[in-house]
Amino acid sequence: MKRLKDQAVHVARRTVKGAAALALHYSGVQDLISTVQRRAVGGVRVLILSYHRVVGNYPLESDRGLPTLNIGRDTFRKHLEVLCQTHEVVRLDDALEVLAGRRAARRDLAIITFDDGYRDVYEHAFPILREMKLPAVAYVPSAFVGTPKRLAHDRLWAALKTMERRRLGPMSVGVGGEYEGLLLRAFEGAPTPNKALELLIADNPTPVLYSLAEVLEDRLRIDRAEAPRGQLPMGWEMLREMGAHGIETGAHTADHTVLTNQPLDEARREIAACKSVLEKGTGRPVRHFAYCNGWYSAGVAQALRAEGFVSAVTTEDIPNMPGVDPYALKRKVLWEMSSAGILGGWSKALAACQFNDTFGMLALQKPVLGARPTRFGSSRPSDLGQTAHG
Repeated sequence: MKRLKDQAVHVARRTVKGAAALALHYSGVQDLISTVQRRAVGGVRVLILSYHRVVGNYPLESDRGLPTLNIGRDTFRKHLEVLCQTHEVVRLDDALEVLAGRRAARRDLAIITFDDGYRDVYEHAFPILREMKLPAVAYVPSAFVGTPKRLAHDRLWAALKTMERRRLGPMSVGVGGEYEGLLLRAFEGAPTPNKALELLIADNPTPVLYSLAEVLEDRLRIDRAEAPRGQLPMGWEMLREMGAHGIETGAHTADHTVLTNQPLDEARREIAACKSVLEKGTGRPVRHFAYCNGWYSAGVAQALRAEGFVSAVTTEDIPNMPGVDPYALKRKVLWEMSSAGILGGWSKALAACQFNDTFGMLALQKPVLGARPTRFGSSRPSDLGQTAHG
């Protein structure tokens, strides 16, 4: 009953948002709001878009992986077509010059980015970007490039979905001990795999997440070799080829680590290792960074500056204005349903409202902020974090 109620609420919200987008877009109010906002900030705005997987078959891949990370190839192309009408798509370095006041721009600027280094970015997104001659940044976790390893959130989501299908709860799955406690806390008030996964990521250091994934896979007898091909990491040749066509490689830690969940000394090691490995593998400087989960702190930002990074992006859904901190750049995270209109299909009006931050300016949606306290000190040994991830 609760699930049906949640679905009804979701459909109602989508309908209201889709109808509002149609009215705002085709009446011209959206353009008027954008003009007022642009004048209010004394210059152009910079929109940074964040994608994860660009897939060939959205329904299939969303059944096999976390749906909110996926956007269909055709929808992605439509996003870019609308984006080119509303913004000038530029390199991140060029946008930083404008934000710092060292360069002028006549139109609002946009940067396209991808997180996590998924192979289907190379297979599905790269051909479209190359055809349209658009630059982008692919933020990748260095320890995964060219390997068959999968990220913790993908493995955990698959395990949690398996538990749901088999009607297994945190206790009945049989992981025992501290792992059972982790699951109980995650499922308390968060009955869906998506919500439980969010809580697991928020509350636990990265080694614990990989250890839990491994234990769940063993208990549920999940074959790790059956992962979707596009969910695997890109290889070095792919990154180098994309780099030659304007798709820059950025850093996303070594092990896809939420750095604010780690002591600062560990965060520094992750940052340094990631930069070194990526520069050696791509043969190019790596100067831009993306915070995992969008969470950052003053200490982590200082560590990035010390390693020679010139920017870092969050997932705070706010336009970037001149004078913004380059180590706390804002991004809009998008997936297939971000531009789904009243009937659930593609809506150009909704996409345009998203790109122009119309709903944010009307206070119809609020950004989730990513700033966290700096964690000082050293990590404590944990039995949960001793298992090597695969």
